[in-house]
Amino acid sequence: MKNKLLLKELELRFPEYSREELFSRVLCGEVIVNNEKITNPSFRISSGSSLEIIEKKFVSRGGLKLEASLVQWNINVEGKIFLDAGSSTGGFTDCLLQKGATKIYSVDVGYNQLAWSLRNNSRVSVHEKCNIMNFEKPYPFPDAAVADLSFRSISGAAARIIDLTKEKWMIALVKPQFEIDTCEYPDFNGIIKDSKILANVIGNLLAKIANDNLFVEKIMLSPVKGRKGNTEFLFLIRENYTNSTDSHWMEEIGMELYVLIDGLQQ
Repeated sequence: MKNKLLLKELELRFPEYSREELFSRVLCGEVIVNNEKITNPSFRISSGSSLEIIEKKFVSRGGLKLEASLVQWNINVEGKIFLDAGSSTGGFTDCLLQKGATKIYSVDVGYNQLAWSLRNNSRVSVHEKCNIMNFEKPYPFPDAAVADLSFRSISGAAARIIDLTKEKWMIALVKPQFEIDTCEYPDFNGIIKDSKILANVIGNLLAKIANDNLFVEKIMLSPVKGRKGNTEFLFLIRENYTNSTDSHWMEEIGMELYVLIDGLQQ
């Protein structure tokens, strides 16, 4: 049988999707050819090949992480406007939309990463090539925010993000590999396996957040690990109502942190 371009064959078999959406789905790893994930739209296949488009709950695993926090902390986002800092493919944005949010400002320093379905959703305002630290407060104002930042600490950024919201709170995905002090751990290779180091890194982050006049109300383990196997956390962060970095919340959340990390070793 004559080989055809994957994208061409997809157009023939799935006419309900536009060419652009099919192209995006291939790049996002949502197309299976003969039981194998193919991410190259120019890949050549025979007309007899099996083709499957994966229908995911969210456009990325980030949606599962955020959903877990909304459920565990009983947070209702219906009818609210959100800022999604570091939106990337749009897992957080997708989750918020499915939970009833009315508008999302999806902000990312990257370009052309947001899933096609979200890019064309009237409730999503796309802001690409935009550093959240330079993002001007939009109108209508966001009620709250979510964040999944890569290659930088959430400390420093959290204060800026929360300042852009009306209700002054956010949910942040915390990635310890971007919080670690590489001067203190010069042999760090990108993955934190030692629970003591993990506790130290997150404990230091809590102190930095307190110094930014914010407080962490809740903390939980992400139900999905990072792609390289790193343990990740979700923080519910609000404006601080105390001036002390060793206030009650630091003690309580610190104890909760150590219980969570101790549970990883069980």
